[in-house]
Amino acid sequence: MIAEFKVKNFLSIKTEQVLSFEPTADTLMRDEYTVEVKEGVRLLKMALIYGANASGKTNILAALSFFRDLMRKAPEDKNTEVEITPFLLDNDSRNEPTEFTMNFYLENERYILYVKLDRERIYEETLTYYPGVRPAKLYVRNYNIETDKSDIKFGNELKLSKDSKKILSGNTFNNSSVLAAFGKSNVERTKLNIVYDFFTKHINDVLEPVMSLSSYIKRNLDKDKDGNLKNFLKDILRASDFNICDLKLEKEEEMITPELEKAIQSADNIPDNAKQDILQKGKINNFSLQFKHHTDNGYFELPEELESRGTIRFMGMAVILKQLLQDNRIICIDEVETSLHYELLSYFIKVFLGNSQKASQLIMTTHDINLLNESFIRRDAVWFTDKDSIGQTHLVRLSSFGLHKNLSPYNAYRQGKLVNLPFFDSIYLKDNSLCEESKKEHCHYW
Repeated sequence: MIAEFKVKNFLSIKTEQVLSFEPTADTLMRDEYTVEVKEGVRLLKMALIYGANASGKTNILAALSFFRDLMRKAPEDKNTEVEITPFLLDNDSRNEPTEFTMNFYLENERYILYVKLDRERIYEETLTYYPGVRPAKLYVRNYNIETDKSDIKFGNELKLSKDSKKILSGNTFNNSSVLAAFGKSNVERTKLNIVYDFFTKHINDVLEPVMSLSSYIKRNLDKDKDGNLKNFLKDILRASDFNICDLKLEKEEEMITPELEKAIQSADNIPDNAKQDILQKGKINNFSLQFKHHTDNGYFELPEELESRGTIRFMGMAVILKQLLQDNRIICIDEVETSLHYELLSYFIKVFLGNSQKASQLIMTTHDINLLNESFIRRDAVWFTDKDSIGQTHLVRLSSFGLHKNLSPYNAYRQGKLVNLPFFDSIYLKDNSLCEESKKEHCHYW
């Protein structure tokens, strides 16, 4: 689980901003909101990030996603440019490196991973862990300007052989993290496996508001050999007052044409080995969903294309919920309220908090301020992004404002006491050329 994530000089973030999952002394729903990751150490399961449009809340998720990819994906070669964008709204930051630090817990031990980089190279990378009270370095990596290569010192706690150290050092290009190079290296099992698995298997891609969850639902249902996911989805849909009583996945094989082969080869979301497996079979599976509805008139089946966007979206969210409940997952959802009624959003969060016993974390951005008026929302789980006069994002925790417990965060937010609200000028447009000549001085657009 993530205890703390720091980012500096990335997109709209100039100065260091910190997203923390360390709980305050608040006792509200402590058992539901926190997980014990080590004796005496509890971390929050959830972070909810508010902010006006263009305030930078999505960039917090983008920073976490970039950091994950940096640790799990090795570049094709040493000349590949690192696709990173620093803060560009001043003349200094655009030429300075970006920095990330993650403080996290795996298997009852604390780790700290730090990296400093720009588009050309990684300058520093350090992985530390705490076998006891004192920290121990697993590796320290620094860029040597004279040799134009990275010098890596491996700690004794890592227990890597000399040959493995040479292999790993040789595979760590200037534009590659040590962890990503480790993923491509044939070396013995060490603590690096635990950390590498964390970034490759336990942190999901960011779920964006424009993403269709239809294919995601079908892929997971196709893997659902024991029917557990299907039953879970039926229970969630039934409890959420949908009149869907059953669903089924229908599969049809299609021969791969030359045109379809080109599409498969160019698909970014399919791993290369999976592409080869598909092409070797010469066939591809097409899936469709059918939903059985129960009404006062009886039972009726409808195809997926006749279901609402909200139904498909909520089903996809339910698949995500199942992963959060059964695995140790970190899932980021941008604009979580997309296509969802507020009560469904509230229900989704409550089910996660009330049933999760795993080291899972849910990080969401939202515009739906109704949650600020709910008694089940802890203040240390709520964050706000705000931009200052030079355009940089600041991330502020609701619990840091010191609001009296009887004062509603919802009202405080609406009154502009927490962050700056969007300011709008007059509703009357000043460009009279947009109006018909016969109309009066002002145009009314509603």
